[in-house]
Amino acid sequence: MVRVAGITLLALIVAAFPGSAGVPAAAPAQSASFDCAKAGHPLEKTICASPKLRALDAEVAAAYRERLALIFDKQAFRGQQRDWQQILRTRCASKCDAAAVEADYVQQRDSLRAPLPENYEASYKTADVATLTINHVDARRFDFTLIRDREGETLCKLPGSDGEAGAVATLASPANASWSAGACRIDFTLKRDAGGHVVAITTAASSGCKRYCKGAFGLTDNFTPANNWVAGNQ
Repeated sequence: MVRVAGITLLALIVAAFPGSAGVPAAAPAQSASFDCAKAGHPLEKTICASPKLRALDAEVAAAYRERLALIFDKQAFRGQQRDWQQILRTRCASKCDAAAVEADYVQQRDSLRAPLPENYEASYKTADVATLTINHVDARRFDFTLIRDREGETLCKLPGSDGEAGAVATLASPANASWSAGACRIDFTLKRDAGGHVVAITTAASSGCKRYCKGAFGLTDNFTPANNWVAGNQ
């Protein structure tokens, strides 16, 4: 081995090129979703002191951003995340238990990655109520169920039976989506506020959709959000 002033040439190569000569370079530490140099709250300090918690914090933040990009009722969804964060901070007002924080983070991460149905409702002065339930497939598609009932009696239901394939609508734009099967077509108009939050959904059903309903009842309606998502750590 060649020596330079008492240092082996291999040592010089490794110093210049970490990970070379069969010596693996150290993996970069996982960063939290916030600047640990500015951590002041006991919760932030607890997270920054643990590589596992820093990684979980980053995972939760990424899962939240991905879900927020898909969700229509962004206002209620942001509220659920704020509630979850506030509960954590309150529990850690003076001292944090790292194991408890980890359990909360794992629960929230898994909750954000799981399906989250959105509920919209159209109510009337009469006893019948229509509900629209949405599950996002991806950024362009969502499956939905439309039901109108009256005191336990089903007046309309799309899909029509438990054995029927689900109805998947496609977004043509942020404001318009549609679904069709045979003679039935449902057009969705999404009214959004300046922040992209859907404040109302209008459904327009073609005459061919009558087969999903009884009598004169129909699936054309105006729906507003009816989501009250609860923080998972409550």
